[in-house]
Amino acid sequence: MIRLFLVSTASLLLAACATKSDERPETSSVQVRDSPVSQVPPEGLPPQSLAAGECGLFLWGMAAPRRFTFFTESSSGEALILLDEAPQKLIVTDTNGDVFGQFFTDTHYLSADGTWSVNLSLKPGELLEGGQRIESGRLVTTGADGWETVLPVTGVRACIPG
Repeated sequence: MIRLFLVSTASLLLAACATKSDERPETSSVQVRDSPVSQVPPEGLPPQSLAAGECGLFLWGMAAPRRFTFFTESSSGEALILLDEAPQKLIVTDTNGDVFGQFFTDTHYLSADGTWSVNLSLKPGELLEGGQRIESGRLVTTGADGWETVLPVTGVRACIPG
């Protein structure tokens, strides 16, 4: 049942990603909106799009309700995370581990304001047409006060053919 849900969700994401909006600037890969709290859908982060030749990493939290909590485009050096009900921009600071597709199994991020960090650890799963499942993962957010929040995640990396 979970596999069917993941395949259905990945298919919907790939279909949504394949449509390119004329409003999206060509040079921007990750955008944070002016009023993120009012624009966050109940499913989590707003829909993200990829252009031809781009690859993205889409992650959902494992706890109910399952929400779209993390997105990054492989060549951007930036990411979006859903934190406190709002999309927050992250900057890549370090990568480690194994390479799968255009991503690493361990990536470290810093918030745009530099006050908190995120460590993402992933275990890649089976290959899909145009991508790969993420079997499991952990988003560990460390606040300015040193407190850590661990969020188990799963998802997919997907590429739009160039």
